[in-house]
Amino acid sequence: MASALVAGVPVAATLGSPANAAPLFNLPLPFGDPAGPGSVNPLLPQHEVDPAGRASELGRLQSKYVWTEDANFVHGVPMAASLSIEDNPTLEWFVLVIDEHYQVISNIALALTRHFDHLIGDMLQPLVDQLFGLKATVDNVVRIVAPVLESPVAYPLDPPARAGEYLLTETVQTVLRTLDQIRDDLFTTLRKMFSSPGLGNFGTVDGVERYRNLYATIPVPEIADRLHDDMVFARMRVAGPNPMALRQVRGAVPANFPLDNKGYQSVMGSGDSLSAAISQGRLYLVDYAVLGSAASESATYKLLTGPGYNTAPMAAFAVPIGGGELEPVAIQCGQDPAKHVLFLRPDAGDADRYWGWQMAKTVLQTADFNHHEMHSHLGRTHLVTEAFCVATRRQLAANHPLSVLLTPHFEGLLYINKFATYLILAPELTGDLILAPVLEDTIASAGRARLSWDFYAEMPHREFAERGVDDAHLPFPYRDDALLIWDVIHEWADSYVRTYYGADGDVRDDFELVAWADEIAQVGKVRGFRRIDSVDQLVEVVTMIVFLASAQHAAVNFPQKDFIEYMPFYSGMTAAPAPSDPAGHTESDWIRMLPSLLTSIAQLYLFDVLGSVHYRPLGDYRTNTFPFANAINDPRIAGPGGPLDRFRAALRDAEATINDRNSQREPYTYLLPSTIPTSTNI
Repeated sequence: MASALVAGVPVAATLGSPANAAPLFNLPLPFGDPAGPGSVNPLLPQHEVDPAGRASELGRLQSKYVWTEDANFVHGVPMAASLSIEDNPTLEWFVLVIDEHYQVISNIALALTRHFDHLIGDMLQPLVDQLFGLKATVDNVVRIVAPVLESPVAYPLDPPARAGEYLLTETVQTVLRTLDQIRDDLFTTLRKMFSSPGLGNFGTVDGVERYRNLYATIPVPEIADRLHDDMVFARMRVAGPNPMALRQVRGAVPANFPLDNKGYQSVMGSGDSLSAAISQGRLYLVDYAVLGSAASESATYKLLTGPGYNTAPMAAFAVPIGGGELEPVAIQCGQDPAKHVLFLRPDAGDADRYWGWQMAKTVLQTADFNHHEMHSHLGRTHLVTEAFCVATRRQLAANHPLSVLLTPHFEGLLYINKFATYLILAPELTGDLILAPVLEDTIASAGRARLSWDFYAEMPHREFAERGVDDAHLPFPYRDDALLIWDVIHEWADSYVRTYYGADGDVRDDFELVAWADEIAQVGKVRGFRRIDSVDQLVEVVTMIVFLASAQHAAVNFPQKDFIEYMPFYSGMTAAPAPSDPAGHTESDWIRMLPSLLTSIAQLYLFDVLGSVHYRPLGDYRTNTFPFANAINDPRIAGPGGPLDRFRAALRDAEATINDRNSQREPYTYLLPSTIPTSTNI
């Protein structure tokens, strides 16, 4: 959840940071070597003219970047032990993030003043004023140094550029200190807020309207108007935040999911049958048993949020016999059918079962939220990509062709991951506020997801085939767009890699590449990873790393703003247990399942920012050091009409293809190349 840190005003810290916590943001801003960033001549180590100097530099980097399996609460997962200056964000990134924080905090302060407790709103106003002043300061500095940032700079840096460097350094230091202060002040204020009797409750009549009132200056997400739409609920499996859980039913439904033909036909019609749906590959299942102890079914009690529930439900979905969009069929709110009755989708006019069905959908959405955040998002994008980043820093020299290519795809990653894991997984921070499980189970869930992820098996073509969702009869926007972007990246990786590796022997002779692969597999614990023996295999490896750091992260991160931000549609816990009977429920019963207002504010704040910051689109290869020169300068790659130009042209073509698809389907925009950051930097 990278999910969880955003530029110095981390949501989790603001809502639960220990009063005596050390400042998180106290690192200087990096600036380039006077020789000029990005000026390296890419060279394989077997052709190096100064092998001793290259080895010495690698030794220095290996001392600088050290592995640990106990980083920020993520026990057993290999990560970087500490950050280096080069891993800091840029001022450009801070500008985007501060602006988003200002908008969200201002919105919360005004909403509380209008609808909840004007005293609390008044208490938050000084924080809004601080952010506004901070934003104005940064905007002014950007205006002053813009000519430096936008024009060619001679090396060594000329006086205007050097002045801009000093100004940037001073400003970022101010940003870091002030955001630290805002984090602590906001936490203190919200603690006071939720000590007011009744303020943290939703009530049972005006609960959803009470939540909508949290939107004072930012728009209510469109999903709020389709909150109970069954087709939208089904669409989340193929075009929502977590398109990684749906699987085709093969042979028969699981023994612990007693969907029979009568029940199936009551939903899909007598012209269809359960056996036909299975034999024709039209029946699909989501099963959250993988959550394990993070879905205990019993209540967890937390100081700030009270009781919370999460289960491991199962649900069936089907494509109609004549084709069409995926439809929900049935939900079982746990793994044991002796404890959990099957909820069949009711007819539109079935008032007696309507609210029971809505409650069952909420149970499933809650499990999907937990699976998304710890498995598909944090574990299987952020934490996996870190292994490749650390190994690249340690084992590939700066002028190694793969280091030149991959480093921009790791821009901001270690910084985001360090604070994301801290802010999500520390006591009384985001994980405790938003997710139902006890913290130890949440941490264990993320660790299992990361360590069980298999490099080659998770490549999109293979992963889709293994889940049985590769058939075009299943409308699946994420799949279709992901494969399109994969192919574009693969063509780029192929052209790039073959520029430096003329034959398979060049791959095998690359001793830095051998050490890199060994470290990823053995120390980084990336399951399935192995030594690389051919150019074709190396192209596939590079494609996967670039896809993971850019497109895959975008696909699971940016839908959070549109869907997960809005708590009545998606939440990480329910405040009441799963329903035990499909009939006889009311809207008030469903509203009682919604988490507390504190959880809602944390969720709105966190995911609105995370889903709003798009920094450096795919194809943008610049360094992370002022003045952000091009990272790829080899004329064989970056020359006119060369591989980089062709890659960017292919991305534009892919954008046009997706836009055309969106004119013929409900739009899916999360893999438009212009919206995919080059790296996992948010």
